[in-house]
Amino acid sequence: MIEQIGAFAGLAAFLGLAVFALLSFTHGRDIRRLREWAGSAPERDTERKETTSAVAAQRAEELRALEEARTAEHDAVALREERRQRREAGLPEMTRRERLRERFSGVGARLSHPGALVALFVVMLVVVGGAGYLLLSGSDDASGGGGTKQAAAKKKPVPPSEVEVAVLNGTAVPGLAATYGDMVEGKGFELGAVGNSDSSFSSSVVMFSRGNKPEAERVAKALQIDEVELMSDEVEAVVEGAKVAVIAGEDNAAAAG
Repeated sequence: MIEQIGAFAGLAAFLGLAVFALLSFTHGRDIRRLREWAGSAPERDTERKETTSAVAAQRAEELRALEEARTAEHDAVALREERRQRREAGLPEMTRRERLRERFSGVGARLSHPGALVALFVVMLVVVGGAGYLLLSGSDDASGGGGTKQAAAKKKPVPPSEVEVAVLNGTAVPGLAATYGDMVEGKGFELGAVGNSDSSFSSSVVMFSRGNKPEAERVAKALQIDEVELMSDEVEAVVEGAKVAVIAGEDNAAAAG
């Protein structure tokens, strides 16, 4: 009998220990959860505040949109009533200011299109480029105007009577310089010094000082002389300041006759 009671008591004690261990495990798990929950309280508070702020902002935005819609509806009703009254009074429905505002708003809407913006940019480039070209060309004309006038003045033909031409005899034939002198005067040029050259020339030539080549070419053409060249120092020393000199050569010695 005692052995049976001891067996039951041992079994009961084992069951009690098992239940106690289970309760202790459950209690410890609950305590750990409570600690974790208590430790995350600041994060939960921050999250709750953020959620509350987001909800409040969303609600404020909804209220603002609702208020704008009510205001727009009220303005539309007032505008329709005003236009109705203007129609009944025999006036145009829209005032001049309203028509201008509507027109410009339409222009703004068209300009906001990407294609219109690109076209406007191209037009601006063309206008700016054209203006820059005109300014640059105008400044060039203004700065170069004096030079152009001077160049034109230089290119203006000098009358033959203002071209002094000296005549030298470059041969041993006497009187050849005088003959050519008469020819120079006969062509309308002013006759300068007439004399003999220290050197002999096989061909007749017209010489010129620097800057007087056009006048020398005119003299050569008038006297039918092919050669035109820059005046040598030897000739310049005897022409007494004349800018053009004719040296009669052997090829025209027959003219003395």
